[in-house]
Amino acid sequence: MTRFDTATAVTPTAEGRYAADLDPGYLIGKAMNGGYLMAVMQRAALAASTHPHAVSSSFHFLRPAGPGPAEVRATVLKSGRTVTTVRLDLRQGDTLAVTGTVATGTMDGAAQPEYAVAPPAVPPLAECRRYDPRIAARAAAEGEPTAEQYAQATKDVADFTGRVAQYYSEDSWRRLRGADPEPVPELLGHVHLAEDDGDLVPADPALLLPLAVDALPPVVTVFGTWRWAPTVELTWHMRAVPAPGPLVFRSRADAVSDGWFDETVDLWDVKGRLVAQSRQLARGGR
Repeated sequence: MTRFDTATAVTPTAEGRYAADLDPGYLIGKAMNGGYLMAVMQRAALAASTHPHAVSSSFHFLRPAGPGPAEVRATVLKSGRTVTTVRLDLRQGDTLAVTGTVATGTMDGAAQPEYAVAPPAVPPLAECRRYDPRIAARAAAEGEPTAEQYAQATKDVADFTGRVAQYYSEDSWRRLRGADPEPVPELLGHVHLAEDDGDLVPADPALLLPLAVDALPPVVTVFGTWRWAPTVELTWHMRAVPAPGPLVFRSRADAVSDGWFDETVDLWDVKGRLVAQSRQLARGGR
């Protein structure tokens, strides 16, 4: 069992109500990562449903959530043989932090797609660069850390970047460090749970998907002047049951304008199958 399995657990307390204990290891700054919150809420949705998979999910992030006790309220809007739809609220005390709707269904892990977009040409994980924004900033000032220095630095990280390992292609690494003279808002690489937290995937590999679609640095980071980017709304779809192992990702923005930007993330599993797609609208600050 991974730390992520424990950190996303929910306990029923009453009809449609679930207690959660939000793990500070999934903080980004002073706020819980949105993908982590979606994973916690997904656990509640699946507990309230007769179906095992969250096939379509949409969330609005109203206020930042912090570590510690939280309650997820789950209301089944429609229960059907094929799809059960659940409305969710995540609260801390009297504060409503996140609200969402999850359509659950049952997907066949052995199903073969009639058509699916192929994964991008991402180098093997061993040939990609592990990324932590603080270490990357120091590298820009002091030179590249050795593999041993990077391993020790990431091992000492207590928050989100120590929970989720991210590896980027050489082009993406250069963009994230502000070393691309004409940056393109697209990032490619691999993502998985940190090795120090146990196995690379949770007991249910599908539980990693909501975290993975919102685990990456905002794609507008490539422009160098963006400092914060809170998600306003995020919708994601599960396209296949993922095989255990690291996920290949591609994130991109289609428009950045007037302090707003979109971000699309696609994920492929180790078998090369498209397993999740997300799109979010976010605000950006300089």
